[in-house]
Amino acid sequence: MTSSDPGSGGPHDPAKAQETAQWWATPPTGTEPGQPVQGADPTMLNYAGGMPPYTPPAQAVPPPQSGGGYPQQQPMTGGYGQPMSGGFPQQPYGAPQQQYAPPPVPPIAPAYGYAPQQPPRSGGSKTGWIVGGVIGLVVIVGVIIGAVALTGDDGSSPLGDNKKKNAGKYTMDGVTNGCSVIDTSVLSKFAANSKGAPEHSETKPTDYSGGRFECRAGNEETTKPDKYGSTDTNTADLTLDVSFLSGSSSAYNRPEYDLWKTSDTGTTGSGRTSGDLVGIGEAGYWVSKSDDYTYFTTTDYTCAVKDDNASVKIEIRLTTYKGKTVSKDDLAQVCKDQTRKALDNVKKK
Repeated sequence: MTSSDPGSGGPHDPAKAQETAQWWATPPTGTEPGQPVQGADPTMLNYAGGMPPYTPPAQAVPPPQSGGGYPQQQPMTGGYGQPMSGGFPQQPYGAPQQQYAPPPVPPIAPAYGYAPQQPPRSGGSKTGWIVGGVIGLVVIVGVIIGAVALTGDDGSSPLGDNKKKNAGKYTMDGVTNGCSVIDTSVLSKFAANSKGAPEHSETKPTDYSGGRFECRAGNEETTKPDKYGSTDTNTADLTLDVSFLSGSSSAYNRPEYDLWKTSDTGTTGSGRTSGDLVGIGEAGYWVSKSDDYTYFTTTDYTCAVKDDNASVKIEIRLTTYKGKTVSKDDLAQVCKDQTRKALDNVKKK
């Protein structure tokens, strides 16, 4: 199989076989010209009747260029009619600056049956807190004043006032020296000479106490010399204790008298006796105790009473050496008289 090749770019005759045709491009027997070959690869076919050869369109030859023979390219545009650098359009920055404004906060959706709430303001003023605190303080003070006004008449208010502190028949108002409510000179019956000015102490009433005061006085005397010329000293000492309740008596506001009685009458022993003291106040008791030693004798006598909001207790202690005797009846009478005197002198006028 031979044919003349017109060369590159020349026309090909499809009716003539080409010398370069291979077995797979040869049409089978009985194939009409111009019909496709069955069972063969179309890309390898080049026989008569096939597709016409491809002829590229004519292109204009560019004029000679300076700079090494390479054509010059027009600058690219990025779609905005401006030259591009590096493939991206260059635009002069001229966008105006805008002031930032936070987006408006929408109001909170109201719950059913309630008015819509406004969103809280940032950086709120402290004025609201101050006003609220002042209002709250005024309300508290008003409540306290109202409570005092409602309970001040019977003295039952825990805050207390002068009426509460002075509740009852007795008061220590005006008592600046507790020894002034009794007569300490009665001790001269048991010992001739005073040891000195009596001592006293006062505790003023508070919201939870009616106040109290005490007095301590003493006398002494020297005994006659014995056959050896020795002397001893007889003494008589008195202690007064007066206390007041703050308001009415209760389980938490008990009279001092109750504690005294439990302690004094609950003790037993040789030479100790006690009994009721009648005729003074609501209740009273007395206690006597004597101890004999080789050269001297000690005698203690106590009187205590309570009445309304006052408790009064007097203790007298005698120390006498041999050769001096004391009547217990006289001692009991002095104790009883001074107890009554103290109670009378603290009664409200």
